Amino acid sequence: MHAEALLWITADPGALEETGQILSRHPQVRFTAATTGSSSLLVAVAATDLSALYVFLTGTVGALPHISGLQVTPILSGVKRTGLVRPASISL
Repeated sequence: MHAEALLWITADPGALEETGQILSRHPQVRFTAATTGSSSLLVAVAATDLSALYVFLTGTVGALPHISGLQVTPILSGVKRTGLVRPASISL
């Protein structure tokens, strides 16, 4: 089984850059971006299973001192992924 989720994180403004950088270096993190609105970071996470996702949320994210809010959106099914377009796949 494979578990994926989007994390909508509210971090203290003075620690936004640091928090984003720490999370972006974690091997389970696919994508990290600063956002606006009710959350300040969007983090896409992939884990081997739900237990590993739980450990990531409680251990890695939970250990960060400047997070004041977290919403988790599980990804149940993916239809298309973003990524680099390979030159061989472009038809002219």
